[in-house]
Amino acid sequence: MRSSKKQAHTTIIKRSARREHHAHHGGAWKVAFADFTLAMMALFMVLWIMSSVTEEERKEVVARLTGESIFDGQVMSPLSSGGAVNGPNMIMPGKQGGADPTQNIEKKLQQLGELDKVKNNSESLTEVNKRSQQEMIELSRVIMEITRAYDAQSNLQMEIVPQGLRILIQDDQKREMFQRSSALLTPFFQRLLTQLAPVFNKIDNKMILTGHTDASRYRDQRLYNNWNLSGDRALAARIALEQGGMAADKVIQVNAMADKMLLRPEEPLSAANRRIEIMVLTHAAADSLYQFFGQHGENVVKPLAEQLDKHPR
Repeated sequence: MRSSKKQAHTTIIKRSARREHHAHHGGAWKVAFADFTLAMMALFMVLWIMSSVTEEERKEVVARLTGESIFDGQVMSPLSSGGAVNGPNMIMPGKQGGADPTQNIEKKLQQLGELDKVKNNSESLTEVNKRSQQEMIELSRVIMEITRAYDAQSNLQMEIVPQGLRILIQDDQKREMFQRSSALLTPFFQRLLTQLAPVFNKIDNKMILTGHTDASRYRDQRLYNNWNLSGDRALAARIALEQGGMAADKVIQVNAMADKMLLRPEEPLSAANRRIEIMVLTHAAADSLYQFFGQHGENVVKPLAEQLDKHPR
């Protein structure tokens, strides 16, 4: 007998799961990866450069980038590694691996000569300035080698300024450039200047020599004073350079500054204040000096003489 009740049954509903469609990957990850690769390459290049240059060259680069200068209390010089005279960042060369530093001097002198030969009348102002800058850099390297050979790092500083290469030769606690209160060069600095002399002949730049003293005074200021002493010392340095073989026409001006420009004003009697400064002028700086005075002073003397003739008393 059939049951009157409806047979119960279960309805199964199958739902197919929709596949999620992921967004299409763009190229952003490629850009990020390229940036990362470029950064890593730059890092490795920096590390390689740091490992391939010397300590003094690294310090020179840092000093150039920060604009430090030995003449405003911050020392920028390719000649230091320790014992700053008037600034914590003075750069001086250290002895490296026992190698003879004089081996590279002749090579660098040849490079200076080659730089001087490339100039010609067709050079533009930009080319002249670029060549002059390169000459100053090479000149500083040669002087650095000679100074290292004489172990005179604490006695010499340099910086490249817009007017040229500024070289500062000074006393320290161990060595004095001149006999006390006189313009007589001591033997060590006589030899050092003699060795530097031929270097300046490798380029055709003109020079200015300036003498500086400390603040100590002579008893009789009318008989002899720091103006006389600083001028006589600058002249003695010029004579030593010429005796060493430097051409006589290299120097176009000799200055006496007495104690008016102390390198260490807070220590007026410091040995660092007793110094000779050699400014190797760029061609533009020398031309400006000639334009001011005239080749033979005619820009000053002749116009004044003409005015006096026109308006006699």
